[in-house]
Amino acid sequence: MAFTFSRAHFRRALQTGILIAPCLCFAACGDDDEVLDASVDAAEDTMDAEMDTSPPPPECEYEGEYEEIADPPLYSPPWAFEPWISKDISDRDDTESFIEGFLSRDIPVGAVVLDSPWETHYNTLIPNPDRYPDFEGLVDQLHEQNIRIVLWTTQMINRTGIDAEIGGDTYIGPASNFQEGRTCDFYVNDGQLYFWWKGDGAGIDFFNEQAVAWWREQQDLVLGMGIDGWKLDFGEVYIRTTPGELPPVQTAQGEIDFNDYSAAYYQEFLRYGVRERGRDFLTMVRGYDVSYDHPARFYARPEHAPVVWMGDNHRDWGGVLDVLDHTFRSAREGYVVIGSDIGGYLDRDENDLTMTIPFDQEVFARWTALSGMMPFFQLHGRANLEPWNIEERTEETIELYRYWANLHSEMVPFWFSLAQEAYAGGDNIVQPVGDDARAWRRNGWLYRVGDAFLVAPVLEAGGIRNVPLSDPAATAMYDYWDESAAPRSPVEEIVNYEGATERGRIPIFIRAGAIVPMHIRSEFTQFGRPVANGRLTLAIWPDSRETTFNVHHEEGEATPVTANGGTITIGAAPEPLLLRVRREAVTTNVQIGGEALEAAADSDAFDALDADGEGWIYDADAKLVWIVLPASETERTITLEEADAT
Repeated sequence: MAFTFSRAHFRRALQTGILIAPCLCFAACGDDDEVLDASVDAAEDTMDAEMDTSPPPPECEYEGEYEEIADPPLYSPPWAFEPWISKDISDRDDTESFIEGFLSRDIPVGAVVLDSPWETHYNTLIPNPDRYPDFEGLVDQLHEQNIRIVLWTTQMINRTGIDAEIGGDTYIGPASNFQEGRTCDFYVNDGQLYFWWKGDGAGIDFFNEQAVAWWREQQDLVLGMGIDGWKLDFGEVYIRTTPGELPPVQTAQGEIDFNDYSAAYYQEFLRYGVRERGRDFLTMVRGYDVSYDHPARFYARPEHAPVVWMGDNHRDWGGVLDVLDHTFRSAREGYVVIGSDIGGYLDRDENDLTMTIPFDQEVFARWTALSGMMPFFQLHGRANLEPWNIEERTEETIELYRYWANLHSEMVPFWFSLAQEAYAGGDNIVQPVGDDARAWRRNGWLYRVGDAFLVAPVLEAGGIRNVPLSDPAATAMYDYWDESAAPRSPVEEIVNYEGATERGRIPIFIRAGAIVPMHIRSEFTQFGRPVANGRLTLAIWPDSRETTFNVHHEEGEATPVTANGGTITIGAAPEPLLLRVRREAVTTNVQIGGEALEAAADSDAFDALDADGEGWIYDADAKLVWIVLPASETERTITLEEADAT
């Protein structure tokens, strides 16, 4: 069977792992100035003769019942902020081994994405029993490990399928649901076929109620097995005949603007998934993106984007800049939970297919740290990166990845609370410093995380960079990597900052007044101590001005926490608390509601306090006051008293 490849298709094929014999590489692509038919219209008649050996049924026999579903409330569940892992080509045994590789090294895994191929064809949404036997058992097994499962898909249904990646599957004939969709006129543009990187197929018509009802039934199998989300890739941009253009789409409701068709794709998957699986179900989508020959654009609308990933970036310093640019644009547009493929996805240069982008351990290390300070944390790459299989600085790589994955997991209460505030109309989680791309570049791509952190990404080897702390809303800044040092002026510019020369670091500064809720996993990240287990830790850097943070719980009311100098007020708290308070002055007494709180005899006695216990200690070296409090249904005011200066 002959396919007509455009240069764009060939580039996409190589970048997603398709290995084509050298003799085919450029012969199939044509001259630089030639644009071949992206929709394989030229081959349609030949392919019809080869594929369609019998006429289609004379009429559509599908009789589904369409139900109107409203958009779900804006929401990203707490598990969305746990560390995610993913591979391009995998199977059940490999997936289980992949997960165990992390867990055995004390690296948390909150979600695993099964990327293509996992189905019997594109897109039947039926698990391949050879690749993933007892799929429902796998879902149950992951849930028992407190790991969520997300499946990759698009809105295309294929007549032919290809997995030319090493280890992919072979497909004979069309997808099992393709012909019914064609017979029932469930595809856009009168069922026209378009070539995309997984074969040639047609796009679901989301403006045809019967097509939507039918497509929902396709999803019911895996939704009923308990999957937790969809990774929705950008198959819709291949519904075109001219590269670089996104023409209107012909649907059951007439001609629809391409962007409206695209939005309907992402909207429908989210609506139905949440309706069937509950509010903890999510979709993983693209926000702003520039990839291959696709025009720069926003994909899913912010209200249909519980998790957004910046995908298909080069695994080099240029890829870091692309991620920052796309992230900042997405944040400005209102996308909330944003992140990227740690270390970059593409291992081939987009403009020179013969050039492999070499793996750079420092790029991977700095990118991991950058992802640690983004809401979404996911390891995914064409090379199927595993920290323990990186040959250069292997142990260092494992340690730094363990640090950031653990920290991100511990900070889930912080990320979740910021997301809830943003969805309610508050500030976004990621706040670029500057009003536009020119200012972002001039400021070295600095950004704030809520009201707590200022992050200065590392943009080249060595880790030394200037860090302008100019922050009119802050009064002082603490160095994340040297927290016990005296706070810095918020208008200072640090020239050649050297505090992040270790590869697992990037410059991070904590704004005075920051309040960060955490669930500490261990003492590994140095934010906790043994008594933190089973408690909500509140890391606080009090300021001379009053600051407030609303700690949102998965269920129930939020707990407001206010800090003002030596006074901390905490609303009703449904779980025991550990306060970690950065305190420049020596603390000699702690009061709760005007009553003195008993100091623990020593660190061991403090760490031995049970869930109903309370007490405090002061660590003079770290300049930290630690306070343990039980859960409470009422508001409490904590006062920290200093030594008499006289």
